[in-house]
Amino acid sequence: MNNLANTPTKVAFREKMELAQNTMMEWQAEGICDDVMDECILTHHFSPIIEEFGCAVYGRQILIPKDTVIIGKIHRHSHLNVILKGKILVTTEFGQEYFEAPHVFTSKVATKRGVRAVEDTLWLTIHLTTQDSEENMDEIENEVIAPDYQTLGLENVLDNLRLPEGE
Repeated sequence: MNNLANTPTKVAFREKMELAQNTMMEWQAEGICDDVMDECILTHHFSPIIEEFGCAVYGRQILIPKDTVIIGKIHRHSHLNVILKGKILVTTEFGQEYFEAPHVFTSKVATKRGVRAVEDTLWLTIHLTTQDSEENMDEIENEVIAPDYQTLGLENVLDNLRLPEGE
């Protein structure tokens, strides 16, 4: 099934995921839970730009400590993921999956994930970008991350979903 669809099930998931993210951010601001992103070690890896294709390969590697919960960003494109070490529970609009290293999978376009590290987990995402340096992270983020679902023509609020007559 196309994940670029505005079905009631997909829109409901998106709405719940954003509510969970906003709640986590409120709890962090109120001191109810800790913001542990400083403990998640992020490193960047680049190939040189491949002139024939006009892009570089960008690897974004994150170490997620055991019991850390993260709600990710919305990716503009499908991309490869490699669980290099550890065990992680991943929830998306397609359900919940448990990955144990070593494991390689492809993320679908517009997927936003909630993850919980069951063990310390080392996760690598692989993207194509026109940039070849960490100095250009803003440009890379603009290329690979969508600021919201609407940018991709998707809905994230059930009340805004227009269903065909009779449904």
